[in-house]
Amino acid sequence: MSNRDTHREDTVRRLVKNAGLRARIDAKCCDCIYDPYQPGTWRKQVEKCTSPACPLFDVRPVSGGAA
Repeated sequence: MSNRDTHREDTVRRLVKNAGLRARIDAKCCDCIYDPYQPGTWRKQVEKCTSPACPLFDVRPVSGGAA
């Protein structure tokens, strides 16, 4: 497993520790798109998701004015 994968998995595990559906959605989006070697936090990368066919697209984590 690469360092990149390890970092992403650590981030996903941290998100899943939170209770509730929001934590699970955040974790799935992070697992799907986050690349620790690309610019921006996992949340910023998820905000830029371009997969409207994804069932989580409309509920993905975004900042107040994003999406």
